[in-house]
Amino acid sequence: MRMKFLYNAPAILYKKALIIGDTHFGMEQKLLSKGIHYQDFSDGLFLKIKSMLKQTKAEKLIILGDVKEQVATLDPKTAGILAKLNLLTELIIVRGNHDGGIEGCGARIVPSGGFVFGVSTCPTNRARDPRERCSLGLGLVHGHSWPSDECMNADFLISAHQHPSLSIVDKSGKRHSEPVWIIADADEGMIAQHYKSFNKKIKLVLIPAFNPLVGAAFDPLDAHLGPILSNKLFKIDAAIIYRLEGTPLRDPKKS
Repeated sequence: MRMKFLYNAPAILYKKALIIGDTHFGMEQKLLSKGIHYQDFSDGLFLKIKSMLKQTKAEKLIILGDVKEQVATLDPKTAGILAKLNLLTELIIVRGNHDGGIEGCGARIVPSGGFVFGVSTCPTNRARDPRERCSLGLGLVHGHSWPSDECMNADFLISAHQHPSLSIVDKSGKRHSEPVWIIADADEGMIAQHYKSFNKKIKLVLIPAFNPLVGAAFDPLDAHLGPILSNKLFKIDAAIIYRLEGTPLRDPKKS
């Protein structure tokens, strides 16, 4: 099964797993401090995830970090939502920089170095479809720390953390931002400075934030970038950029 970007949604479906990142549950208190009363905001995100699980028939939910807005503790709102998600499906969380105190929530917690999901061996049957190939799986990380060696040997490195969005000016001159997918090739020379073994054909996929309120215009010079981008392991300047509905905003290979 090939990796599938869901239409008009910041989510990936791969081998019966729904993959999202940066839910930032429990943002209600932060919104309230700014005078915004939106007490059921996180519940709305939960209902959206529940609907997507049902529509895709996914058997796992993998959240690529920053499950909650509070950094150090597990707030009651997030705890309640995670409890409901655990009843719906198998829940796996890759630890992000906002995920302090996440232990004990009932989910499987993966260290920040991430893990590889979906590896499959090549069939030995000579009559198999010649288009089939071995799957090295997806390396799943949050993105605020170094990926594990195993993740760098996957087919794709899927990273959250960056909340990629682009500012767009419409025909009337008004500027707005929208979430985007960013897909970049590996820079073998730069990766080799940090990893002895890696897949030379690995591609980086920056997944948009599931929480629509945390997106920001993507800046490759941002001081808060994780080591993947700050050490230029991938060719972001030549990356392909897609809107959530699939329209390419930039494809250097076709320009």
